[in-house]
Amino acid sequence: MADEEAPTQSTSRLDNAGTLLQSVSTSLTHEKITILPGYEPDYSACTFCLWQEDHTLGNALRWIIMKDPDVEFCGYTAPHPSEPKIHLRIQMYDNLSAVDCLRKGLANLRDLLTTVDSSYKSSLTAGNYIKEEDVDVRAAVDNTLRERGFAVEGDDERMDMS
Repeated sequence: MADEEAPTQSTSRLDNAGTLLQSVSTSLTHEKITILPGYEPDYSACTFCLWQEDHTLGNALRWIIMKDPDVEFCGYTAPHPSEPKIHLRIQMYDNLSAVDCLRKGLANLRDLLTTVDSSYKSSLTAGNYIKEEDVDVRAAVDNTLRERGFAVEGDDERMDMS
């Protein structure tokens, strides 16, 4: 039995504390995007696992992918709040590739965010935005309390303690 290799433990699932501890202690990394079991042979319907992502990317990516008229369905879930991943399901019409759709969606989202970033920076540079005065919240609350007849800490008038 010395010739047999020790069984290797899958690092693609954090299904128990031992696996979690092993993946943390040995610095094993996950692929950023993987295809989960249950996909169609022609990849027209796939569920992708996106590691180290959450609702921020999930909702934006779902929104932009659903803009494609060739997409039959797109949805995402965060399997558990303590797991740093989301599952993104894409189903296509006419046996088109969900993998290509994901690539296109990621590229479109990147382009959209680049455009927004550019517009934001140019508005900042040009000073083309509404400037609000900073408000001293403590002073505003104190004034409101005084107007309503309440004593405010720090006022000259002290309550009669007798």
